[in-house]
This record gives sequence, structure tokens and C-alpha cells, in this order.
Amino acid sequence: MADLDLTNEASFTYWCEDKIRFADLDTYGHLNNVAYATFAESGRVDFLSAVVPGSLNGQGEGWVIAKLIVNFLASAYYPGRVKIGNVVRRIGNSSLVVDQGLFVDDKCFGTCESVLVWADSKNEISRPIPGKVRQILEKYVHN
Repeated sequence: MADLDLTNEASFTYWCEDKIRFADLDTYGHLNNVAYATFAESGRVDFLSAVVPGSLNGQGEGWVIAKLIVNFLASAYYPGRVKIGNVVRRIGNSSLVVDQGLFVDDKCFGTCESVLVWADSKNEISRPIPGKVRQILEKYVHN
């Protein structure tokens, strides 16, 4: 897949929202670095729960996160609403890469890459992504 511009809203195939909380601020009055990861998690959980229901409930097989990369592009401030764009970058045998853009007032203030693994939670080992899950996820790859 060609490189996507994760600062461009047109790159994303699934959207959700969250709010900036006062507790998300640092001593300078802008969003602290941990909040970026929290918004990435919020968007990732919303996305995967909506498209593959039950895949994050910790029972049987489902998603676990293996890697998170956060790029800090700009500051964001309280109060505010964060739009979180999600797009499937790659579907592997047992792993999934989801890229995200974090936006306030149409300005991208951060991008994230998450690597998730389809795993057996009881035995703590990876498993191949089931065919029906793969078919669902393919709808969220940017074309």
C-alpha cells in the first residue's frame, strides 16, 4: 500500500470521537503526552469493538496490542473534542496494523501506529486471524 498522509482526514475509513478532559493537561496547559496514547486507545477500542464485536473482551481469542508508536505533531488544549480517524494499514497472518490520526478543529495534532495480534487469551499465544474477521477488516483498508 502506498504511504498514507495520516494528517489528511481523507485517509481514514472509520471515525469516532472523544473529549479532552482537564485531567489530560500538563503543567503548561496543553495535552500531555500520555493523553495522545489514551486517545489512540479510545479510537482503536471503538473501532475494533464496532467492527469485530467481542474481540476485546478478554475471553477466548481476540486482539492484544503488541506495539504503539505515537507521533506528536502539535499541541491540543482543553476544552475540546478529538476526532480519531482509523485505517487498516496491513493485515498479516496473525497481526493487524491500524494507523490513526488525532484531530481537533480539523487540525491533526498526532498520528499513531498500532500493531495488534490475534491471540488465544487463555494460552497467551498468537493465532491466525479467522477468515470472517479478515473479510470484515478488509473493508477498512484505504483504497
